[in-house]
Amino acid sequence: MVSKESGAGDLDALFGRPGRRSTAGTTLPKAAAGGLTPELSGLVRQFDDVGRDAERIAGGLSERQFNWRSSSGRWSIAECFGHLSMIGSELLPLIDAAIGEARRHAWYRQGTLRVGFVGRRLIAATEPPVRSKQRARPEHVAAGDQAVDLVLSALLDLNRQFGARVRAATGLDISRPKVAAFGAKVFRLNLYELLLVLAAHERRHLSQAQAVKDDPGLPRRAAIAPPAPPRAQR
Repeated sequence: MVSKESGAGDLDALFGRPGRRSTAGTTLPKAAAGGLTPELSGLVRQFDDVGRDAERIAGGLSERQFNWRSSSGRWSIAECFGHLSMIGSELLPLIDAAIGEARRHAWYRQGTLRVGFVGRRLIAATEPPVRSKQRARPEHVAAGDQAVDLVLSALLDLNRQFGARVRAATGLDISRPKVAAFGAKVFRLNLYELLLVLAAHERRHLSQAQAVKDDPGLPRRAAIAPPAPPRAQR
């Protein structure tokens, strides 16, 4: 099956070719010593906001509306959410490994976290509104006809895990460990840059999902007929 157009610049295109999907466990690393800095607090807030926005978008939608596509080449809200869960689940083991590397090398914070030129460009290219469209790779295209509750709960849980990882990195210099996401060999982002790009990627696809919900062609939710009045006694 060929990949469908995501309607947004995707992490596949930003990092290059995808690598093998990790099946390793995602045991939560222990938090480092020190308080949560404004930079990390901002990251936690971004992932929390993604969860709230996802709940708002999915709120009140029927299964038909959640899985509706405006055309055969566009994604449904379910596919937007599912894609984010697939990408995020693939990145979690890499995030854990980078946090572990920083802890093993005792890379503790000495100043502000660094965002390089490439990182800034990728963040800007990923943020909505969409400036260029890319095709997601088939392995990152979610299946259609999914239940609202299941897809939404998976995305909410994933963003809670992202927030937990950020808290676990408190006191560490997460701009030192490099992450080769999706097998990228040309360049690697540092962990802080990757988390910022990841949050931007989520906002981008939530913006896409909101556009689906706002589409005038979205099927109307079937009205629930009121109960029939009791029959009069004779």
